[in-house]
Amino acid sequence: MSRSSETEILAEAERALRGLKDFQRETVDYVFERLFFPDGSGRFLVADEVGLGKTMIAKGVIARTVQHLRGRVDRLDVVYICSNADIARQNVSRLKLEGEHVTLASRLTLLPKAAQRLKDSPSRVNFISFTPATSFDLGGGLGHVEERLLLHAMLSELWGLGTSATAMNVLQGGVDSERFRERVRNTRLADFDPTGDSTRFFAKELDKRAAEARARGEPELRTRFDELRQAYSTSRSQPDVATSRLRSRLVGELRSALASSCVATLEPDLVVLDEFQRFSHLLDGQDEASELARALFDFEGVRTLLLSATPYKMYTTASEAGGEDHYQDFARTLRFLERKQEGADDIDKLFQQYRQGLMALGDAERRRELEAVRWKLEDRLRRVMVRTERLASTPDRNGMLKAVPSSSAKLTRDDALGYLALQKVARLCDHHDTLEYWKSTPYALNYMDEGYKLKRTLLERSEDGQARFELARALTAPGNLRLPWAAIERYAEIDLGNARMRELVEQTLGRGAHRLLWLQPSLAYYRLRGAWAEPGASDVAKRLVFSSWKFAPRAIAALLSYEAERRMYGREERDGYSSERRRRRGAALRFQVTDGRPTGMPILALLYPSVFLARACDPVRFAAESYRDGAPAEGLVELDEVLAAARMQLEVALRRLPSAPHEGRVDERWYWAAPLLLDRAIEPGTTEQWFDRADLPELWMGTNDPEQAEHSWHAHVEAAREMLRGEGEPLGRRPDDLVDVLAEMAIAAPGVTLLRSMLRVLELRTDALTDTEGMRIRDAAAMAAWAFRALFNQPEFAEMLHREVAEPRDLPYWRAVLRYAVDGCLQAVLDEYAHVLRDHLGLHTGSAAERVHEIAENIAEALSLRTASLTTYDVEPSEGGRTVLQETHRMRCHFALRFGDEKSDDGQVATRADSVRKAFNSPFWPFVVATTSVGQEGLDFHAYCHAVVHWNLPGNPVDLEQREGRVHRYKGHAIRKNVARVHGLEALNAAATDVWEVMFEKARQARPKGATDIVPYWVYPVEDGARIERHVLALPLSREFERAERLSRSLAIYRMAFGQPRQDDLINYLVETVDPQVLEDALAATRIDLSPFAADITAQGTRASRR
Repeated sequence: MSRSSETEILAEAERALRGLKDFQRETVDYVFERLFFPDGSGRFLVADEVGLGKTMIAKGVIARTVQHLRGRVDRLDVVYICSNADIARQNVSRLKLEGEHVTLASRLTLLPKAAQRLKDSPSRVNFISFTPATSFDLGGGLGHVEERLLLHAMLSELWGLGTSATAMNVLQGGVDSERFRERVRNTRLADFDPTGDSTRFFAKELDKRAAEARARGEPELRTRFDELRQAYSTSRSQPDVATSRLRSRLVGELRSALASSCVATLEPDLVVLDEFQRFSHLLDGQDEASELARALFDFEGVRTLLLSATPYKMYTTASEAGGEDHYQDFARTLRFLERKQEGADDIDKLFQQYRQGLMALGDAERRRELEAVRWKLEDRLRRVMVRTERLASTPDRNGMLKAVPSSSAKLTRDDALGYLALQKVARLCDHHDTLEYWKSTPYALNYMDEGYKLKRTLLERSEDGQARFELARALTAPGNLRLPWAAIERYAEIDLGNARMRELVEQTLGRGAHRLLWLQPSLAYYRLRGAWAEPGASDVAKRLVFSSWKFAPRAIAALLSYEAERRMYGREERDGYSSERRRRRGAALRFQVTDGRPTGMPILALLYPSVFLARACDPVRFAAESYRDGAPAEGLVELDEVLAAARMQLEVALRRLPSAPHEGRVDERWYWAAPLLLDRAIEPGTTEQWFDRADLPELWMGTNDPEQAEHSWHAHVEAAREMLRGEGEPLGRRPDDLVDVLAEMAIAAPGVTLLRSMLRVLELRTDALTDTEGMRIRDAAAMAAWAFRALFNQPEFAEMLHREVAEPRDLPYWRAVLRYAVDGCLQAVLDEYAHVLRDHLGLHTGSAAERVHEIAENIAEALSLRTASLTTYDVEPSEGGRTVLQETHRMRCHFALRFGDEKSDDGQVATRADSVRKAFNSPFWPFVVATTSVGQEGLDFHAYCHAVVHWNLPGNPVDLEQREGRVHRYKGHAIRKNVARVHGLEALNAAATDVWEVMFEKARQARPKGATDIVPYWVYPVEDGARIERHVLALPLSREFERAERLSRSLAIYRMAFGQPRQDDLINYLVETVDPQVLEDALAATRIDLSPFAADITAQGTRASRR
């Protein structure tokens, strides 16, 4: 490692440690000491509650490891293993230290392609990431073509395959033979393994397996490979099934050998297992996959850090595998951590004593004994694990949670008739009671696919003579059974078919959410106007909806989006629901060339990152000046004051431009020319340099935009260049409202506001835009601004904006967009979003240009999310009513989405789950995301959501907590709202570069003495402020009310059942036999606390040492 590289990586390690919150740093130091403790096991579990930053703790442990091992090893390899590629992409940028070489590979077997880069890494610190399913559990399959290409290259060297066609035939799998041969020619060993290290490790593993085969009296891999070459003598060979299976098995074994050799290539120093409970079978399994994983975990000198809020099944009921899952899972995890059975046995004995004490909780003397046992147990467990919980930071231990009662889930007559009709269909299909289907999903038959037995049977019986006649008659029964497609095609109002759906609509669209294209900023810089100032707008919040049924999220997304879209169109504008009619409406912000003249230049001005406007007309500065002149009686300054201040700046600045005629026809080119000319006057060199680049049109558009193929956009950019060069027709008389329009551009145009936000989040001034890095910052702002076209070009948005901005009626659409952005304080929205993204993406270090570019890419991706198209099934009787037909329809989803992959409305590009998550974690649509609980652990949804809707209640308190933990995380939306409510005006008055940094620092300084950094970054309750909202949409008189109450009670005491078998029985026993007050009083004394600082949280939310 060069001295400069070593210095840089050590400095970055120190920066990473300084960036931790106090409780995170304590955890890091504690974990590091336990991992490297001479008598320790070298394995440790961080089981912090959901959302407390386990990823940042892991980064801190990596930093301490770098500091500790520097000079002791030739290179340091950190291996990050995560079961989900989406989570890996989310976390890798947060985990890595600046200067580390990062290899994000989904498969361990592909590591040889990066081995040389790892070896030559200047910092000698490498970060390697892969997923276990494709790295350990190799099975007997052919794997990925990239693996087989590597195998061919290495076996050619070891077995002398050369250009043998038969060898390529064996390894080509399902790839076209010519294509595979071309890729073989381009995969040269010298390119990825010039030193031969990877190949030597592979050869050693092959020799080992050959010896094992000989000892068993079985043919070696080489022999079996040569036999298969005879069977695959030509590229078109089609051997029998048995031979194909032999090939799959052989290639699978070769991939396994390659994977084993890659572990040796890695030389891991620290292995991080994230959300390891998803692949916990690898910890102690006896299969080949587990042996391969253990080769990594047991590598000489390696330390293993496990991360999971649910490291074992946290809670089981008596009906689940005899109720023993939690206990057995916990014991297995302890055995792995301890490495020794004796250590796990010692802990098991303490748990038995703890359970005996719980069973006698009503006895005061036994409670004192129980507390002593608890302390011993905590001390023993902390040797291998720690857990910090945010709940301990509030006096009532509710962590800001608020249960919101259901208010409008009312049944109708048609709902009841719909249930009876669904039941009749189910009986004809020999199906059980459909009550849960009916309660969960409106028009259930329309959203069920053939994965449901009821739907399969229905379709099968529709082919049967007598059965189909009876089914056809049942499908015509009155009630909300089938979607009224005729009404939908007319854009008519339809019965939403379900009490829960009606309440969800009331909670969102009933408050005017469809009129808002983004959420209100947590801190507005002036008083909002228009739709943003309407009653209910401040109560609009994004909602994360959890259902137990896979088809419910489909119905929620489709019906809620349909109703939002229907309301956005005025009665007179609705001309049909079809996608074709929607496409015919076209884009409202178009770059067109008419008679050789670009007609969309004002749109270019909206998207242009003007340095002068960003510098001279900052609404934060204007607001601060207004406060210094005298605080407004009701808090925020009026918008008119901010616009007036901008106009004053602009009137002075416009005098610096060439004079314009006072007579003649008004020249509307001034609207777009003025920002360019002002920039040229203030920053002539950088402005001309920015525009003169040949690739500016492509840089401005970014990637994946269909308009890249259009010449018209280039013509508009060229027109802007000509204006700056003084070419073409001179400008005529200025419009009378030029200063007014420029003031609105300066305050809220996407290009200007984004440039200002980028500079603000990096705490830079506009004079930083004078060099190459500054040019790239402008590029990033322009690229993100371009994405606003996708937002405002949605036909339903355009129709709505024309009505929202009512005066004057003939206002051009680009002016309506600008007015709407002013009304909704787009600057404050983007400042908050950029701050959130900087923290969310871990962009606290690195070059300004790189950090800004990543922020801009995320903003652009969120804004460019395509309208999804969801397949809906219509099962209907034929015209004669004697048979049943199934047709498919498509319904658009945008306001609400299902968390998953969907086709886009144009049928070409899929809307990916990761893109849905990024858009939901923005202030823009979708405002509702519906999902099942499966696979959501580790994914964040908190950035702009603090309301969780339990469409169906989960089966146990841990799942309830896990769901709500998705939105209760670092600097979550509820936290920011409360911090802004208390410290917002104070921060505005300070005219800070980044008001959010100021607000959180003031909140931190004002917290109770002794409190950790959980306050204010994770918990910050204020009176009448925002909360983490728990919504249970229960039907009147239904058992959901009782179940919700029971879950809530169980949630308070389930931690007492930690480490116990048959937890459900234990909790039931405590609830039914112990006096409620005694139970409540005993909670603090009996709840196991595994926080690393071994402290209790007092009633004031402060930390008090036990010692």
